[in-house]
Amino acid sequence: MSGLHPQRRWDPFRDLQREVGRLFESLEPLQTWRLVRQYPPLNLYDTADRYVLTVQLPGMEPADLDLAITGETLTLRGERKRPDGVSDESYRRQERPFVRWTRTITLPERVESEKVSAVFAKGILTVTIPKAEGAKPRQIPVASSS
Repeated sequence: MSGLHPQRRWDPFRDLQREVGRLFESLEPLQTWRLVRQYPPLNLYDTADRYVLTVQLPGMEPADLDLAITGETLTLRGERKRPDGVSDESYRRQERPFVRWTRTITLPERVESEKVSAVFAKGILTVTIPKAEGAKPRQIPVASSS
């Protein structure tokens, strides 16, 4: 009996998990079921004297980007390019689309558009947008009425 292996107990949850996995794998060709983001995710935060925008752009180069500001609107354009020598038919999974994209962000206040700066490092674009003088917070002294 040393060659016999004890049988595993039947686990209905393991079977259910396996069947649900098979179901989702069968739906994979239906791209309409998946949410594919065509544009990069970004964060915009406010400091006392400026806004800072960070954008995740893995695999892109600064030359692939176009950044413009008009009034209180910041527009970012780019293109994720297909690697040279790789055809559509060779992909077995493709979750990062190769497309042209545009993001337009309306800034909450007036900004100093001529002083906007951008730095691209390690796949992250950081845009610093100084607020206009009238939009910056100002301390107001409170005087006594007596």
